[in-house]
Amino acid sequence: MQEKESQEGLYLKGFNDAYKLAKYQPELLAKVQPSIDGKDEYGKGFLDGIKQFEKEKGQEKKPDQDRVNELKKVREKGKSKDIGKEI
Repeated sequence: MQEKESQEGLYLKGFNDAYKLAKYQPELLAKVQPSIDGKDEYGKGFLDGIKQFEKEKGQEKKPDQDRVNELKKVREKGKSKDIGKEI
């Protein structure tokens, strides 16, 4: 039982360490990441922490892109209404 908790603790520590490095020190993460193989609980957590950060980072950008696409559609509708009108 205690060993399982210890393993979970290592996984969580690896996850948190990687997430924080990805967020605040990506240069250091790039240097450290190749040495993490993911064979132990810390390594598995570390790699999952990186994946989670990248996933959230991608989700942050998506609403902005959706907004840009929406504005493009509005602009195109406006242009099509102006065709044939004299100024």
